[in-house]
Amino acid sequence: MANIEDYILWRGDLTINQAPFNNVDNLILSNLIYLIFKDIVPELSETKLSILDKFTGIFKQNSSQDKNYITIHDAIADMNIQTEGKNRIRVTKDIEMAIKLANTNRFGNMKLMYYVDKYDEDIETQFAAITVVMEDNTAYIAYRGTDTSLVGWKEDFNMSFMDKVPAQAEALKYLQTVSSLINMPLRIGGHSKGGNLAVYSALHIDKSVQDRIIRVYNNDGPGFKSSIIETAEYKALQDKIDTIVPQTSIIGMLLEHEEEYIVIKSNETLIMQHDPYSWEVLGADFVKMEGTTSSSHLIDTTLRQWINDMTIEQREQFIDLLWEVMGATKAKSFPEMAESLFANAVKIGKKINQLDDKSKEILSTTLSMLVKSAKNALMEGFK
Repeated sequence: MANIEDYILWRGDLTINQAPFNNVDNLILSNLIYLIFKDIVPELSETKLSILDKFTGIFKQNSSQDKNYITIHDAIADMNIQTEGKNRIRVTKDIEMAIKLANTNRFGNMKLMYYVDKYDEDIETQFAAITVVMEDNTAYIAYRGTDTSLVGWKEDFNMSFMDKVPAQAEALKYLQTVSSLINMPLRIGGHSKGGNLAVYSALHIDKSVQDRIIRVYNNDGPGFKSSIIETAEYKALQDKIDTIVPQTSIIGMLLEHEEEYIVIKSNETLIMQHDPYSWEVLGADFVKMEGTTSSSHLIDTTLRQWINDMTIEQREQFIDLLWEVMGATKAKSFPEMAESLFANAVKIGKKINQLDDKSKEILSTTLSMLVKSAKNALMEGFK
């Protein structure tokens, strides 16, 4: 079945003015930010406004002499992606997609600007964003989802007990800055954690900027704590939010969502459905499903009960201990950990044995709660 790569070939000859922006375009641009654009796309910190821009607040899109953007076509060409540029991609398929994308009328001339890429182990954050300006005078702000780093995944888990993780603060700051530099309608989106960041930034931005937002896209990204979902501000924004999940979503079911899902078909199973290349496309849209599968519902119910049964303190203690144990491997990413899987498993086992009694009890109790939640979810499914 067709996916986003096939869509690029099918729809690539038509510009945004000829065929309006759609949900598939959104996924493609949210996937684009997984590429590493350092030293290629002008960064936000390097942007300097002219006196006229500062005075009027008007962004001159056609002032190419300002050197504040690069087209997708030229950015991909500058990567030399077939050779030394391979370290700029997340997975192998990103190479094929990038080349196809760059050579289309639809995407090739889109302008990339205001690139930001931050990674900080001390404050446990992984954040990247880019702005894409299209020929219809609208912009798409894309936030990167979780990469393969342990720090990136730790930040995701921190969302279960923190009111605001560093990447969310960075996302809001990015939107505040970019929205002051470009005066045009905005779309905001991301895949995985990037989808959560898109919603968070749109939710907390000034009302004047919210009024310029066309849509917010959460592509299989986690939701929020119920304290955020229940606010009047969230309810006011939710009509602009498109939450798109595969039929057996796992990541997208984490935490709470108030808005309805757009459920689409994936050709993968379980956690692999999180892969955007597995989402099936028909024409200018995804292949829609009536709802999520029983497996997704079971996992969703299990994780929700497990998280809700824990106190905020228990969540924080468990997550910190889990990462302390994995830290015994000295690995910085999951692929690095997988390179010596057996040896790292031994290191993790030794680290667990070295924990004090209180820490061991926290791990044991929390995992027992997970098993209990799974049993309860199974029993509920049989009713």
